[in-house]
Amino acid sequence: MGYQKLLCRSLAAALAAGVLVGGVLTEAAEVRAEMPYDTYSYNYWGEEVQEPHSYLYSRTISSKELGSSLNYPSDLFLRDDRLYIADTGNSRILITDFSGNLLSEITYADGEADRLKEPQGVFVTKEGHIYVADTGNGRIVEYDENGGFIRSIGRPVTTLIADSQVYSPTRVVVDGAGRIYAIAYGINMGLVEFSASGDFQGFMGAARVSVSMFEYIWKNYFSTEAQKQRMETIIPTEYSNIFADNEDFIYATINNLSDEDLAGGADVVRRLNPTGVDVLRRLAAYPIIGDLASTTYGYDWSSFVDIAATDYGCYFILDDEDGKIFAYDNDGNSLFVFGRNGVREGNFQKPVSLAVADEEKTIFVLDNTLNSILVFDITDYGSHLLGAIRKNNLGDAEGSTREWQEVLKYNSNSEMAYIGLGKTNLTEGKYKEAMEYFELGNNRKYYSKAFSYYRKELMERYLTKFVITAAVVFLAVWLVKKGLRGRRWVGEIRCYMENR
Repeated sequence: MGYQKLLCRSLAAALAAGVLVGGVLTEAAEVRAEMPYDTYSYNYWGEEVQEPHSYLYSRTISSKELGSSLNYPSDLFLRDDRLYIADTGNSRILITDFSGNLLSEITYADGEADRLKEPQGVFVTKEGHIYVADTGNGRIVEYDENGGFIRSIGRPVTTLIADSQVYSPTRVVVDGAGRIYAIAYGINMGLVEFSASGDFQGFMGAARVSVSMFEYIWKNYFSTEAQKQRMETIIPTEYSNIFADNEDFIYATINNLSDEDLAGGADVVRRLNPTGVDVLRRLAAYPIIGDLASTTYGYDWSSFVDIAATDYGCYFILDDEDGKIFAYDNDGNSLFVFGRNGVREGNFQKPVSLAVADEEKTIFVLDNTLNSILVFDITDYGSHLLGAIRKNNLGDAEGSTREWQEVLKYNSNSEMAYIGLGKTNLTEGKYKEAMEYFELGNNRKYYSKAFSYYRKELMERYLTKFVITAAVVFLAVWLVKKGLRGRRWVGEIRCYMENR
């Protein structure tokens, strides 16, 4: 009888667990069906792998919330609890809260007679100073935290820019030392750099020209003079957007490369140090170019138009070609991809800029066709994923491990979770365990690193014992041999004496 009761209870518990899991799976499926986009990442083999949503579309900030219609806006910046919008078509900068309530606007520079003209970029320092790329007027304008005019920085004084060339800055950032960097139309020598006092310092981080070996040989040995002149038009590309991180490195994106460059894995994202050298880590098995399917199926290439980075090395890149947001970790591994261009609520028409709130809880995306801001909130899965990387960066191995384990509960196939657990074990000196996790995460580079440490550990642990054991064995063998030789010698002497 007792056995029957136990069996009934076990069946009831199993049924309840099945109902619970079924309910969770059904809820997850319903959420996935409701979202107007899929979320996926790329594995070691460069294959798309579906995964739980990291961010869910929540709402749209339109002209109704703003109380004023946008007209072809170009840039969006977030500082503290405020959004700054470069409303290009209306020649103004709007300042709103996260709900879209209009707090103030900037339309003038130095007096009412000096109006902004089609500004395309806006940046705000930690002190609250507002920098505007006043594109139509060919200048950068600085305001204080209250929107009061401070100064105007005009055309760079240099012979490197022809007098006939129009100077039109489109994006601007300022680092912690006050250095000002700008992107300008038609300038392909890199970012325009100004000192904190506004003096032109030169160009920084020029993008390298990519020329194939065939083009080089053809130009130098087989082409005519006319063909050589036409080939002189192969010039460096321009940056499409820039972002200054908390360490004063400049993230920059490029979106006008050729199909040949993209197929070859060209660097469309860079992280420039103060000397202009690209120091972006590229340790993944695939290039950082957005969707990898383009290389196989001939789809349109991703076109990166904006980027935002966290203080622990992850970064988010906006693609206006397909309306997607790509997230990568500090090594260049794909964390997740979400978003889509389309007509459903939550889809983009022409996304141009993104801003990420503190601790990445919310992502705001500006669309200059919808003239609205689309808002995406982080999910529990996304929070655990980014939280694990954040805690690992802070040296909290225990906290990072807990977060990665939570990630695996949502997504047992997450290579990033296994790699993350491998890194925490590597940091703690658990090299054998780290090797096992790196193998599950298909990370050969870190596996080799963990293996080298594990081999060294084994050598240090067992080498002394091995040497002592070997010495004892050698000595024992030597003594045995000596003993045998002694016995043989005594025997020979005894035999000699007996024969005399």
